[in-house]
Amino acid sequence: MATNSKTELKLVEIVKNILLNRWKLLISIRKTFFILIFPLLTFVSVPFAVAEDEDEEDSEEVAEVIPIMYFDIDPKILTFYQGTGRKIGYVVVQINIAVKGQENLDLVELHSPLIQDNLIDFFNRQDKKTIQDFSEREGLRQKAQESVAAVLEGEVGKNIVESLLFTDYVYQ
Repeated sequence: MATNSKTELKLVEIVKNILLNRWKLLISIRKTFFILIFPLLTFVSVPFAVAEDEDEEDSEEVAEVIPIMYFDIDPKILTFYQGTGRKIGYVVVQINIAVKGQENLDLVELHSPLIQDNLIDFFNRQDKKTIQDFSEREGLRQKAQESVAAVLEGEVGKNIVESLLFTDYVYQ
């Protein structure tokens, strides 16, 4: 029995050494992982973190959308146009000018007398067909917008007109 006991002790000692060596190997692998792989993962994840920060900044920029504001040209534009023969007609147009932000709205208000003069002159130069033909209305609106934008650009140095709208349009 003594031999059997010594053999068991040796066997236990061998198993203990095997387990200890495996444990040391596992620890060594973990150290290698943390020494080699962890820094790589850190460097790989840093660009993603930076990209997330940039996305957050982009979303903040998107959140700062400048609202469209409307300026009502008051009084309405009333002017005459050349009709057929010796007849003249008149047109009354209510116009709103769309701009981005309060600063641009203030600029439009400041230059509203110049805008009114420009629009009166613009409609005065139109002929009967252009004024009365419904299919010409969109082209007329776009030309009026271009005319107002050009006048304002000459005054403020940039195009601030987003759109020009006819909110009332009467002719005779």
